[in-house]
Amino acid sequence: MFQIKDLRIYQKSLELVKEIYLLIKNNYELSKDYSLCDQIKRASISVPANISEGFFRSKKQTKNYLEISSGSANEVVTHLKVIYLVYEINTDKLQEEYIILGKQINAFSSKF
Repeated sequence: MFQIKDLRIYQKSLELVKEIYLLIKNNYELSKDYSLCDQIKRASISVPANISEGFFRSKKQTKNYLEISSGSANEVVTHLKVIYLVYEINTDKLQEEYIILGKQINAFSSKF
């Protein structure tokens, strides 16, 4: 039986949550910006949480949760751009990974 843990977009989104937490942990100055750190953590967690929440719902509901998840991935990209602008921390790789994930979520969503 297919389970949420088997879904690649779910697996990748969890890996990226860890990357966000490591980014914050490894950058002292950034870690002191509590509001920005809280926002990016919440947005990154929202991606797998909404994939998970929509997993066993109706097709219409699943599509809605996937759209929310994709929006959260885009929100993370914006926060990463702010981190680059304000703290001059290179976030290009993480931005690209979230952009790709958002596209993958949208592609998966189009099946519903």
